[in-house]
Amino acid sequence: MPQPSSFPRRYAITIAALCATIALVIAGFWVGGAALRSSLDDSSTASGSSNAQASSRSQPPNSAAPTSVAKTEKPDPYRDLKTLNSGVSPAGLGTFSMTGPAHIEAASYDSMPYELPLNPAGPQATMVRWVDGWGQSPATAEQGTTYVLGHAWGQQRLVFNPISEVVTSNVDFDNPTIVHGVDGVEVTRYHTSVLDGSVVTMTDADGNGRAWEVTGAYLVNKYEAIDDSELVDDSIPGRLVLIACSVDGSVDLEYNVIVTGQLI
Repeated sequence: MPQPSSFPRRYAITIAALCATIALVIAGFWVGGAALRSSLDDSSTASGSSNAQASSRSQPPNSAAPTSVAKTEKPDPYRDLKTLNSGVSPAGLGTFSMTGPAHIEAASYDSMPYELPLNPAGPQATMVRWVDGWGQSPATAEQGTTYVLGHAWGQQRLVFNPISEVVTSNVDFDNPTIVHGVDGVEVTRYHTSVLDGSVVTMTDADGNGRAWEVTGAYLVNKYEAIDDSELVDDSIPGRLVLIACSVDGSVDLEYNVIVTGQLI
């Protein structure tokens, strides 16, 4: 039987051992928790770094700022002709030319008086005439209508045969246009756009001139032409009117060929 004096000592040793064990357990938990927290923190940091790297890899490289492309302006095909029209007025005689399907070159122009019936003097194969006393001269073309006449004939190729033949062969005689003329008289026209866009140029010996772009063409009966109020209106600014007889092959028709243009 143990001595009374030894029990409290063993009890104290047991308590002390138990306390030491508890302290070690607590210390272990504390150390383990700290390690766990550190591990979690490191994992979180690594994960964040990994995510950041992945995010960085997933982002497309910075694209260069878009550069503005200067628009290239198309050259004006009429630039030289506009320069011609803005220059010194041409003299009353010079050279006459026309581009397009009714091509004319090496022709000359001069004036003729306004005397009815209008019959331009020769040389008929190479000379056209602007009418002095009806409308404007080439020098004052911007102030009204300039009327230019030339001959065409079925038996010989004259200066305006190219215009006459092309227009006559391209009108539709089954599709007339009726316009109201002088004093309400009805005038019948036969239109074609075959010459639209052609350029007529009249240039003097010094290189001064005027140029017009063709805007239309039609046939009108010779006896109705005088009643065509638009045709005889000489006040339309910058307008050009070319007049010739209508030719179909070797046959001369009872029509006038009318070609209209506008200063470029």
